[in-house]
Amino acid sequence: MNQIDVCINYYGKPYHTAVTLLTLWKHSSKHINKIFLVIEKIQPYYQYDVIPLLKFYLKGLPIEYVYPQYFYYSGNPDESWLTDPEKRYGLKYQYALEKSDKEFLFLSHNDCLYEDDLLGKMLMKTQHETIAGIGLVGQCWNCPAFFAKLCDGSRFESFVPAKAELKELVDTYNPPRAEIHYKLIDRELIHPLPECRLNEYACLVNVPVYQKNVVPTGDILPFGGGWHGTDWGAIWFHSMYNRGYKFINFPFEPFMQHAPFSNNGSGHRADTEFDLYKSSEQGAKAYLLSNNLIPKQIPFALRLEKQAIRTKHQIRNALIKLKVKMAG
Repeated sequence: MNQIDVCINYYGKPYHTAVTLLTLWKHSSKHINKIFLVIEKIQPYYQYDVIPLLKFYLKGLPIEYVYPQYFYYSGNPDESWLTDPEKRYGLKYQYALEKSDKEFLFLSHNDCLYEDDLLGKMLMKTQHETIAGIGLVGQCWNCPAFFAKLCDGSRFESFVPAKAELKELVDTYNPPRAEIHYKLIDRELIHPLPECRLNEYACLVNVPVYQKNVVPTGDILPFGGGWHGTDWGAIWFHSMYNRGYKFINFPFEPFMQHAPFSNNGSGHRADTEFDLYKSSEQGAKAYLLSNNLIPKQIPFALRLEKQAIRTKHQIRNALIKLKVKMAG
C-alpha cells in the first residue's frame, strides 16, 4: 500500500541525489506514492547544467519536480511573508507538506545512502497512536545537557530542567550555539531543549496534523525555517510538542548512512568547499556505476542540452560582471 509521499530539496550534488533516491526506491518503493523533488532557485557553483542529467538518471521514478521562486538557504522569510504561497514555498519541504494528501511525508537530505527499508520500519512504529513525526530526535552533539550526560534523543521528554539549571549548563559547557541558547532561554523556550528537533536527514511527518496546526491553516511556524531557533525545524518541534503532540525517536542508523561519501560525515561543508564537493560527488558517481544504478554513457542530445545551459549561464554571469564594472 502506498502510504507515503517523499520530499527532497535539491541544492547541488546530482550524483548524491541519485544515490539517495535510487537506493530509497530500491528498498522502500512499496510504501511510496510520489516524490516531490524541489529544485532550489539558486544552485551551488553555478551547476544548473546537471539538472537534466539528474532527471535522466531518475526517469523511472514517480517524481513531481517543483521550482520555487524564492530561496532562503539556512534563513527564512519575514513572518509577514507567510501569507504569500510562493514565498512560503521557498521554505524547505513546505510545498510538499501543503500539497501531499498522504498520511505521512518522508523528508530526506539529498546526500543519503539507504541500505534497508527504513520507511517500513518507521511505519511499524506509527500504527498504535497519532504522532507528529518520527525520526532521529535532537542535535545532541551541540547540546550541553548531552555533554553533561543528562539527556539524549531517547530521554528528551523526561529531562525537563528549570530555567536557571539550563542556563547553568550553557555556562558550563559553552555549546557551539550558546548565544542562541541564551536568547531562547530568555524567551522561556526551555523544553524541549534548544537543540531538540526532528532531524530532517530522514524523518516522517504526519501530514494532516501538520496541515491542521501550521501556517497557513494553523498558527505554528513552518518546519523549514529557523525562526531564530537553533536550526530548521527546532521551533516547529518545540511548538508542536508543547501543543501535546508526540514524537518518536528513531535513529536512522544502520538503515541509512548520511553523507557517506564525505570525509567528515557532514554534507554542509561541501556547499562552500568546492574540492570537497567534487571529491564526494566522484564517490557518489563511482557508487552508482559500480552498483549498476546508472548507465555508463549519456545520450548525445543530453550532452548538448547540458552544454547549452552551461553556456547560457556563462553569458549571463559575464553580463552581470560587466554591468557591475561599468556601474562601479
